[in-house]
Amino acid sequence: MRNKLWDVWEEYSGYVFGFALVILAVLINRLVRPYWSTHFIDDLIVALMIAGILTATVDPFVKRTARREATRDIFHHMLGYSLPVVIRERLQNTVEKTKIYRQNLTEHIVISEDGESLVFDTEVEFEVINPTPHDLDFLPLLQFEKSEQPALKSLTCFGEPNCGKGAKLGLTANGMGFECRGAEVKIPSGASKRFKYEYSVRYPTALGFYYPNFQYPTIGLALTIKAPSNLRVTATPAEHEAEGEWRYANQLFMPGERFGIVWEKVN
Repeated sequence: MRNKLWDVWEEYSGYVFGFALVILAVLINRLVRPYWSTHFIDDLIVALMIAGILTATVDPFVKRTARREATRDIFHHMLGYSLPVVIRERLQNTVEKTKIYRQNLTEHIVISEDGESLVFDTEVEFEVINPTPHDLDFLPLLQFEKSEQPALKSLTCFGEPNCGKGAKLGLTANGMGFECRGAEVKIPSGASKRFKYEYSVRYPTALGFYYPNFQYPTIGLALTIKAPSNLRVTATPAEHEAEGEWRYANQLFMPGERFGIVWEKVN
């Protein structure tokens, strides 16, 4: 809600200030001018009226146009060449909508066998950064496919004990999956909050792959996987690797991107 209010304020603040200036001009004309009629008061009333009308009508249009013009061809200057309009608009929308991001994400997975399935007991911990000049709300959210048979263990925001209180899995709005929503957490301007999710999912052993995806821009991932000795598990190649360890230290994952975990049975 807080994020939407800031967006609305940035878009419509010109109308508010313009209307306020017009009202101020009317009040001065009715309450001050009858008792103190001077050229200064007359000029002040006219100036406030003109400023209010311009602020309410011209200013929002000019700001929107200027912002669009300033960012419309920014990628040409950055890259040294022009891109098709559809690509530029997608990149621009991504930049404009990126107000918070995650970093220092660690994911610890313990794999166990259960019949013909593998259970992935997972702990995910990360830091949410708010680089904007305004306080923003972050909604802790976990989403799963029905086929993953998810089980939620905990949802935590350090320093915010009510964040995951009573959190539980439920059907998504379209009924095609499961999700868990924690309480919104306010992240002050320039500050960060640390979160931790614990859950499990399961996949058929014969499937052989698992592709977690990202909901927010994420910088850096430390992945640890512990698996039974009769499974050979690999993940997307990383900058630094060791047995059961992958470190994507400086890699950026954008929303919708994924990394892969692949396994196979060995003797």
